[in-house]
Amino acid sequence: EMMMGTEIGMLLPDSTAMEQALLDEKNKKKIFGHRIFQNKEVAFEAAYNLPTPPNYKLGPGDEVAIDVWGASEYSMQEIISPDGNVYVESLGPVHLSGLTVTQANNYLKRQFGRILSVDGESANSDIRLTLAQNRTIQVHVMGEVENPGTYTMSSFATVFNALYQAGGVNEVGTLRAVKGYRNDKPVATYDVYDFILNGTANTGIRLEDNDVVSVDAYKNLVSVTGNVKRPMYYEVLDNETLEQLMKYAGGFAGNAYKEDVRLIRNGKREREIYT
Repeated sequence: EMMMGTEIGMLLPDSTAMEQALLDEKNKKKIFGHRIFQNKEVAFEAAYNLPTPPNYKLGPGDEVAIDVWGASEYSMQEIISPDGNVYVESLGPVHLSGLTVTQANNYLKRQFGRILSVDGESANSDIRLTLAQNRTIQVHVMGEVENPGTYTMSSFATVFNALYQAGGVNEVGTLRAVKGYRNDKPVATYDVYDFILNGTANTGIRLEDNDVVSVDAYKNLVSVTGNVKRPMYYEVLDNETLEQLMKYAGGFAGNAYKEDVRLIRNGKREREIYT
């Protein structure tokens, strides 16, 4: 009996061994795109010292520099107030919030034109507004991310930067449909695969103060094994094909036998195998 008990003990692993086996299995489940946020040597933080993006809208907290030269000459630098104004000499409060730098320049030129034309100096004077220092914003990152919370970021930040700040998505989070909300309304859905695979410069909407970035759970996860260049798990959308999946996996490896590609699926009643 002791021998039989010992043999059974050898066949049935204890709970610690089972937990370790499950942990090892979990760690083996490498999902394409997740590692890009886990690599501590690669940073995707939003930069502060960048040329002002053309579609960037000025807002409270931005510091602007205004230079006037020609017949009248002076310079000023001021932070846009909470109500969206800066005080400009000779003009008084000027509302700049919500304007791009180009729109703000055109607006200021029109306002100064009215004043300077009285003295006949408009033809000899010019004005230029630039963004001296961009503001910081608070963004809420929620859902299936490693570290949900509120993050203070540069106002140049995108959805991609917000995901990086939150440590990326967790093992059940989607990378294919990251959602952005503004004033409780959806404003964009962002596909991280598009950036990773195609290097698209558009890395999501430009975030604004109090925006919410939300990550749902993935819908479809497919494992690609065998002789492909990147055998791992891939998140696929409902309308994507096997051909698209093979592109994600980097295509066939050099020694692949292309005449025998098998697709194994859990059907409603039984496992289905297609060749």
